[in-house]
Amino acid sequence: MAEGLAGTGPICMPVRAVPSAGGGSFLLRPMAADAPVEEVLFGLHGRPPADHPAAAGLHSALIRDHAPTAPVLPPLLAIWHLTRCGSTLTARMLSCIDALQVMDEPGAVVDICGAFWALVPIADRLAALDAALRSLGQRVRPGARHLVVKQSLRSWRDQDLFAQLHPDMHRVLIIRDPLEILVSNLTGPPGWLKLRDAVWSPLLSGVALARQRELSDAEFIVRCLGRAFTAMAATVEADPAGWLILDYAELPDAVITRLLPRLGITPTPVEAAAMADATRLQAWSRRGRRPFSDDRAQKQAAATPEMHDLCDRFLRAPWQRLAAVAHGGSGMLNLDQAARQSAS
Repeated sequence: MAEGLAGTGPICMPVRAVPSAGGGSFLLRPMAADAPVEEVLFGLHGRPPADHPAAAGLHSALIRDHAPTAPVLPPLLAIWHLTRCGSTLTARMLSCIDALQVMDEPGAVVDICGAFWALVPIADRLAALDAALRSLGQRVRPGARHLVVKQSLRSWRDQDLFAQLHPDMHRVLIIRDPLEILVSNLTGPPGWLKLRDAVWSPLLSGVALARQRELSDAEFIVRCLGRAFTAMAATVEADPAGWLILDYAELPDAVITRLLPRLGITPTPVEAAAMADATRLQAWSRRGRRPFSDDRAQKQAAATPEMHDLCDRFLRAPWQRLAAVAHGGSGMLNLDQAARQSAS
């Protein structure tokens, strides 16, 4: 296991965060010093399986009592996204840079920005989020100098918390034609669909629970996405200069030509080669990854009339607002037409 400062023990990082009157607690897992990049990137989503080597070291601690035992990396970048749009690819590519310790939607951060924590006083939530980011920032990757965190779309309600803690943190937003996003979410339903019966699920959909139970799964999903898209659009429009917006159609090249220069990073030849390799396989499948193929035309063709209607009702307008910012205020009609043409 990775050793902390002055032999204080293994480095432990949170995989879950549970609110309580005492400020909350973390479920912590040890992280090995020689953990592969894949483990650092995806290993903090939540509780590891029982047969995982880290499972035996799981333990809980009050957030106020948990302190980093290794040097803490400063947060450099937050990756935001509209789901199913290339954010995991972006995270994988950035994880090829030795100076970056990249983590994909760490469970503790998703928890703190979730509904249960919404009832916690703001000062306690800020303290918990700060503690989570500091713990995740413990250097376990040799040579790492900065922390990069890919956020969950479900964290849209708490973007201001990140800004309060780290106002200088770079922010990138990955977008994609909303019809393609919707088709992906309806043909392969997201894990959070199982939350639709939770008493706090109206916070995601914006629909009262009694009314929500009458919705089809498709409409519940699109309402949740639309609510998040709209919030993201308002946030970006409030500070357009503070955001870099990348479209799925620009990936993977834009990670190298636009995002890395914004971060002040020039990849070495070895890092550039590793990034190119990362683009050749599907990013989201962590086991048995298959060769990547551009599926934009396939998703457009798979869209049913109902999907077109749902997209136009709930997703198209906020996407157009984001696309307008990305293109420097270009006409929305032209952006919409260009997006449809690129997928045909």
